[in-house]
Amino acid sequence: MNKQSLKKQKNGSVELLRFLFTSIIIFFHINLDLWDQKKIIAVIGDIPVTFFNHGNIGVEFFFLVTGWLMAKSIYSRYIQTKTTSYTGGTVTGLFTETINFVTHKARTIFPYYLLACALTPLVRVMTDRMLTFSYFLNRLPSLFFLQRVGIGKPFIGCTWYLSSMLIALVAAYPLCRRFYKAYTLFIAPVLCAVLLGAIIVFTGSLGDIDDWFFFTYKTNIRAFAEISMGATAFEISRRMQGRVYPAAVRILLSLTALTCMSLSIAYMCSAMEGRLGIGVFYLLFVLVVIAFSGEGILCHTGCFSHPLFSYLGRISLPMYVTQTLLRRSVPWYFAGSSQWTQCVLIYLGIFGLAVFLDSASAFMHRHPVLQPLAKRQTQHT
Repeated sequence: MNKQSLKKQKNGSVELLRFLFTSIIIFFHINLDLWDQKKIIAVIGDIPVTFFNHGNIGVEFFFLVTGWLMAKSIYSRYIQTKTTSYTGGTVTGLFTETINFVTHKARTIFPYYLLACALTPLVRVMTDRMLTFSYFLNRLPSLFFLQRVGIGKPFIGCTWYLSSMLIALVAAYPLCRRFYKAYTLFIAPVLCAVLLGAIIVFTGSLGDIDDWFFFTYKTNIRAFAEISMGATAFEISRRMQGRVYPAAVRILLSLTALTCMSLSIAYMCSAMEGRLGIGVFYLLFVLVVIAFSGEGILCHTGCFSHPLFSYLGRISLPMYVTQTLLRRSVPWYFAGSSQWTQCVLIYLGIFGLAVFLDSASAFMHRHPVLQPLAKRQTQHT
């Protein structure tokens, strides 16, 4: 099996996980909107099964993936320069490289994000709410992903994740770039354990996005710690790739990944304490390492090679950034329907809008007039 084929299979498994955890985060927000996070869907024995009461922990998966991709980009530079330390020469050079990486990341998000921000005021008017000059003035900084700096308010509340991610990358990238080997193998794991441990001790959970942690939002520290750990995940998965494993080892890897995913989702559907979220984070870390390595039996046999998995991963971003549009409009226009009906309509609406936006993007790539614009957007993604 060639490396190109393996890469496609590996990415397919990750893209499926991307879609899965995006959906879980959306269900968490729907639970918050419709049931104030109190929805119990079943009771097994004496154990309540909630409607993704801790689904916000799914964000940890995306921070880990961001760190993995950051480290991959940095490692590719090492391959070119044949060194394991930064040789850019100056602090200015490292700063420029960091800013270029972060702005490139922001540009990949921006088209769908800007569209969602533009449609949010329209949905606000459609649901009989006021629009004022101060509304736009207070939210203008969020167009530049400054929500988590503490300036103004966001157009879309759930996009705190994007702001914290970019802020954390500004700190994590130069450290990983300058001290790659030490950072991925020692510094990042220690930093992550200390910072997440402190968050749990002082705030009681990884969630509660409006908590302030010493000098910044808790979400920024959380993002930095977990992105750093994602860099460690890359280094481990990189070392796992390309080796000859017995079938029993590949089966064990897949079973471990499935167990980590199942336990994580079980916690997300539980009413357990928020402080246990740190354990789930490490389960997701193991899941990311195995999925990206592509060495499990499921990946190795081509189970995730179908284009459907890549497609589901591709529509995850538009699903995430546009979810608020449906979460606000459906309860307004279908107020007489049951909450479960509203839940289904919200999710199907989010999914359908994401499919439409992806199709519109594909049309731009095919249309002779719009093709130049589409090509410029592709260069940023």
